[in-house]
Amino acid sequence: MNISELILIALALAVDATVYSFSYGLVLRNGRWPAALKLALCTGSFQAGMPLLGYWGGIEVRQWVDTWAPWIVLATFGILGLGIIRNAWKQEEAPPANEVLSISALLLVGVATSIDALAVGACMALGSLVCEEASTLHLLLCATVIGAITFAGSLGAFHSARILHHLPTRWLETAAGLILIFLGLHQI
Repeated sequence: MNISELILIALALAVDATVYSFSYGLVLRNGRWPAALKLALCTGSFQAGMPLLGYWGGIEVRQWVDTWAPWIVLATFGILGLGIIRNAWKQEEAPPANEVLSISALLLVGVATSIDALAVGACMALGSLVCEEASTLHLLLCATVIGAITFAGSLGAFHSARILHHLPTRWLETAAGLILIFLGLHQI
């Protein structure tokens, strides 16, 4: 996977966490810096860890699905991309409550916003996102870039919420979905 593909994947994966952080930044009035850091650290950590778990799981099943791997990658990225686009155009959800995030809420947000990163990790093992068996260093680099972009996006979105509250986030989500679909098509 080249650096431009990695950055595109990281940006697409960061959208859910960024949108959540943006909406939470709209309603939180007190303790903004600690809440923003906790949210960014949690989402960035989960986004970094899930591709690693997905990759190692994908390696375990690769021998059974190797022939079909490019099509599995295309289907996975296509489903993820279409799901992101569909959710972007659904009825707007209520923003999070005006309270400090608890540990259980942070963990729930971390998992919920990084499930797609788990699938991307599996696609890294099955498809041509990385060549054959990726080195540990390469995997850690990918995870670090994905986590860092999510951290920065989450932190930036939280604090920009007061300024940019009038922008519709559905266009950002639609672009993320299209990026994933394009990357899936690129694998075949």
